Amino acid sequence: MTAHGAHLFLLGLAAGLSLLTASSYRRVSPPWLRRLLLTVGGFVAFRYVAVAVFAQAADPHDVWAWRHAWFATVVGLTLPSVVALDQLLRHPAMTPAKLLTWFSPFLAVYAAIILFGGYVAVPAASGGWTLHLTSEWRTVLMVTQAVFVLGFISIAGFVIVKFPLPPVRAALAGLIAAQLGLSLHQLPAELFALLALWYAFETAAQLQQAS
Repeated sequence: MTAHGAHLFLLGLAAGLSLLTASSYRRVSPPWLRRLLLTVGGFVAFRYVAVAVFAQAADPHDVWAWRHAWFATVVGLTLPSVVALDQLLRHPAMTPAKLLTWFSPFLAVYAAIILFGGYVAVPAASGGWTLHLTSEWRTVLMVTQAVFVLGFISIAGFVIVKFPLPPVRAALAGLIAAQLGLSLHQLPAELFALLALWYAFETAAQLQQAS
């Protein structure tokens, strides 16, 4: 298999895995949060279609409208991680509305990057094109992601120490590893993050049924 063919295969695998992960959101409540997560999950799947479109394009400007899906994972792999943490803990002091309020500054930055970020098309080693943010937008994303990851792993790490259930600890450890791995900005790290999310939501659902 050529490098280009292998890349397209991984993109197809990622799109399928993102839909599998989105299916694990179906038991989240309230309904508005479930719909939000499903929308975000679909957007992540759409990202891999967009990457494949750019990989096949002779001229990136022919498919330039697809650029807005390129960084779908900045929302699609962060917001579900926060919700998964809440679903695993079920702390009575935390509500979905409070959760979204806490996440809203990150969401605002991610939305600005997706909608208004400066993009530069660069020839990809495997063929076609890849997109990068301009230096100013890349700095904004890097700082925002660093703050999010540090906050997330601090909270999740504290819970691992304090929470006795092995399934919860395993799910949280997977989410921490996923967020650290995403700093590499590589497709295999995204595949792992999708699997970690799926495991976390399935674990939360099983614990809820058992309680």
